[in-house]
Amino acid sequence: MKKIITAVALAAGLAAAPAYAQFAADSFYAGFGVGRGNLNLSGQDLTGLSNASVGDSATTYTVRAGWRFHPYLAVEAGYYDLGEYDFQGGVPGATVSGTAKAKSAGLSLVAIAPLSPQFDLYARIGVEQSEIKVNASTNVTPGNADLADKQTGATYGVGGHWNFTRNIGLFAEWMKNDKIKVDSYLFGVDFRF
Repeated sequence: MKKIITAVALAAGLAAAPAYAQFAADSFYAGFGVGRGNLNLSGQDLTGLSNASVGDSATTYTVRAGWRFHPYLAVEAGYYDLGEYDFQGGVPGATVSGTAKAKSAGLSLVAIAPLSPQFDLYARIGVEQSEIKVNASTNVTPGNADLADKQTGATYGVGGHWNFTRNIGLFAEWMKNDKIKVDSYLFGVDFRF
C-alpha cells in the first residue's frame, strides 16, 4: 500500500512540475555568492617540494548571469574566484613560501528541476578557463617568482534555489572544475529581470 501511495504522490508531483516551471521560464538573471573553497591538492602536488604544507581552505566568490530559456533549462556564464592558498616548504638550506590563487570563468548548461513555485534544484555542466597564479619567495635569494598556469576543462555542480519573491532568490551550490582541484560551497542571491 505504501508503494502505491508513493507512486501516486510521485506521479502527481511530476504532473504538477510543468505548472511550477511556468513561473520562471524565459527570464534573465544575475547573481553573486560567497562561500568556502577546499583545495584537494597536497603541498607536494602544488609546489613539487616533498615536505611542503598547504592551507587547504579559503573564501571563494562567484558572479554569474544567465538566461532561463526553457522551464527546465538555462545557459549561464560565471566567474569564480576560487581562493588564495598559502604554502610553505623547503630544500636543504632554503625555505620556500608563497601563495597560490585560483580562479575560473566558464559557460554552463543548467538543468532545472522545479519542486514548487518557490523551490527548485539544479545541476550544471559546462566548459571553463581556469588559472592558478603562484607567487613564491625564498629566504636565500631576494625577490619573488611568479608563475601562472591556464587550462581549459569541464565545470560541474549541483545546487538549489529558494525563490522568495518573483524576482529575488537565494541559492546554495557545490561547484568544481576539472583542472583546479577546489571544491567550492557557495551561498548567494540571484535577481531575475
